[in-house]
Amino acid sequence: MMIRSIQLFFMTLAAVRAVNLRSRSFNNLTALLEENRTDYAPAPHPRHYRFMATSTRYGTNPQTACGLDSAALVKGTHYLAVASAQAMQDGCCRCNRNGGGGGTAGLGCGSCGKGKFVRQLPRGFKIWTPESAKIFHTEYKFVVVDICPHSHNAMWCPAHAGQTNTFGVHNHLDFATVPQHFDNYYFEFTPEPCDHEMQSRLARMSNCHLR
Repeated sequence: MMIRSIQLFFMTLAAVRAVNLRSRSFNNLTALLEENRTDYAPAPHPRHYRFMATSTRYGTNPQTACGLDSAALVKGTHYLAVASAQAMQDGCCRCNRNGGGGGTAGLGCGSCGKGKFVRQLPRGFKIWTPESAKIFHTEYKFVVVDICPHSHNAMWCPAHAGQTNTFGVHNHLDFATVPQHFDNYYFEFTPEPCDHEMQSRLARMSNCHLR
């Protein structure tokens, strides 16, 4: 009886492992197919700002590639903290300055900008947030606190200026802090100088000697 129970245990364990393996294989295949799709709807053109970007969300970090605590930097300000795509910086992966060119905005560590979210998702998913939501009618200011390296984010973040991501867009911003109702909406933006308070914070809080 005990031998039979042991046999059943190992048979069950083997079955579970097989299911997990198939699940991982399916997930990997799904991710691969998603990365190689080319049938996405065209990205919108910027209407009120200079550039268009795709967007994602990743959260704050106490020690970013720009040598600072992203949550502390923007606390009490009206700025959103973002990581910009590697192509938008002058290299990878620490203390980079502005890169860009050929349709790619130059936004390195400590750069700022302003823009608005566009009510369209790159993958064409249904949008549940109403068009009247504040997120689509507010101009947001942002500051670059980190990098989105191409090696780990090939779908979203181009490696070199002039290249586009999976969705045909040159620019990508990975938001560390986000407004209510955020999703992976397109974001149109224009670079601009940081205000005096943010410049002071960057100089004080970053070990990348940002000015």
